[in-house]
Amino acid sequence: MLIVAGFGIYNILNMMIYEKMDTIAILKATGFSGADVKKIFISISLSIGIGGALAGALLGLFFCFLIDNIPFSSPAIPTLETYPVDYGIQYYAIAVLFAVATTYFAGWFPARKASSVDPVEIIRGK
Repeated sequence: MLIVAGFGIYNILNMMIYEKMDTIAILKATGFSGADVKKIFISISLSIGIGGALAGALLGLFFCFLIDNIPFSSPAIPTLETYPVDYGIQYYAIAVLFAVATTYFAGWFPARKASSVDPVEIIRGK
């Protein structure tokens, strides 16, 4: 699911580059280097990833609390009163790290494309 979300972020950033091509050309014409443009797009991607990862972890924790309070009775396991839920921090850490890594790579490819924009060609074409 996180890989699909990464492709979504990749598509959003890729389309944003095509829409903002003239702005990127102006930035490069005024002295911004390709590395600066790359940093801008990677920071956008990471802000989406970190925000989404934290919101997802909090929402997942909330739903775990809800599921943990659902009554469950089974004659096979008489001591079990609710659904068993594991609140291990390692699962949340893995999800957050994977989400941030996925969004980093989803932003790196469009950022690389944006950093190679030739401002002269873009400004001439407008």
